[in-house]
Amino acid sequence: MKKLFAPFVAVALLTGPALAQSKLDQAIAKADEQLRKGKPEEAVYLCEHCSARIENHHKHGMLARGEWRPSAPGDGRTAGFHLSSLYSPVGWFSWADAARMFEEAQKNPALLQVFINTVLGETWAQQGDAPDWQRLYDRRETYPLKSVPMGGLFLTPGVDVHPDRIEAQIVAWGRRKESWLVDYVVLDGQTQDPAAGAWPGLTDLLHTTYRHESGTDLPIMMMAVDEGDQTQVVREWVRRQPAGRVLDVKGEPSGEPISLPKHVDVNWRGKKIPRGLKMYKVGTGMLKEELYGYLNLDPPTEESGEPFPGGYCHFPHLPEEFFKQLTSEVLEIGGVKAVRGKSGAMKRRRRPEWVPTRTRNEALDTRIYARAAASQFGMDRFSESKWKELEAQVSTASKPPSAPGSVSAAPVSRDSFRPILPEDPYL
Repeated sequence: MKKLFAPFVAVALLTGPALAQSKLDQAIAKADEQLRKGKPEEAVYLCEHCSARIENHHKHGMLARGEWRPSAPGDGRTAGFHLSSLYSPVGWFSWADAARMFEEAQKNPALLQVFINTVLGETWAQQGDAPDWQRLYDRRETYPLKSVPMGGLFLTPGVDVHPDRIEAQIVAWGRRKESWLVDYVVLDGQTQDPAAGAWPGLTDLLHTTYRHESGTDLPIMMMAVDEGDQTQVVREWVRRQPAGRVLDVKGEPSGEPISLPKHVDVNWRGKKIPRGLKMYKVGTGMLKEELYGYLNLDPPTEESGEPFPGGYCHFPHLPEEFFKQLTSEVLEIGGVKAVRGKSGAMKRRRRPEWVPTRTRNEALDTRIYARAAASQFGMDRFSESKWKELEAQVSTASKPPSAPGSVSAAPVSRDSFRPILPEDPYL
């Protein structure tokens, strides 16, 4: 990527201290305390080295002496170029015009996105959509970990596989997609052999029940395991599990929450095996937007007596590392891609993209896969009679509900399970 460097082009366009905080195409901004908001006609550049004021009319000579310089290594064959509207020649688009647009954009986030994308030529990050991890941490609830509160009606885990461990998040779902995090476990061990290492612990988890507040023991109804890191091993483990209990999934940035199944088992002639393993693609982008919308919901006040809003997410006392991972991505709308319209003509469209803000995001990934499993189980299509059926199953502790394809099993040991810890060596 090459950028245009012009002599004495300073660091930031200013109409006041607030605009100095905006990302432009130069380095660190220096605020000019003498310029006040509300006076875009006074907009100037400040020199990065001496803080001298550079007026808009100086651009004529500066651009004539400008030169393109690489800002990142390339492949030696192709080159990209970045140029914001702030470089427009005198008489075209002035710094006062840009300052005026920026001040107008402060009143409307949609206009601010247009300003960042089209005037500055930069990527727009919807920071406001990313929930505040501290806020979620502070609103943790007192229900015990490994227990299901009264509103939870069925359980789905989402599983993320790594070379040295498996992480799983178990979520209880209720009416109107209200959810409760029931458990988060880390299974240590290698994952290259589906019969050893961390995999036996995941098999135990699949057959584990969780005590509901009513006294009923709830089983795992459907589990979604991401095949991304260990594709063949994950598929082999899924083949060994009871039919209909585990989904082999793969995250895709776009698409529906969960796709139609794709047959991955074929015979020696290359034809699909009808009852062979199926892989499901999970549209992570859509599910992340839904999740972040739910995480930003406010709980009702005690005095109001109102129920929690639909989609509200409840959390027990987990460490802050979990909430940092859960809110570790932002949606950026920046790059342009060519798409073909209905008429067959090519059009340019801004491409939204989820971008991580930190390295660890397993809590987010496992939550998304748990939601995909709930969708495949049918939550988005449940009729009123189905919800009443699930409520009836937890209204009495005499008979635990049965999971599809499961058999009665003796209680399993939980010794191999442990919660996520902030002192984990891989954090």
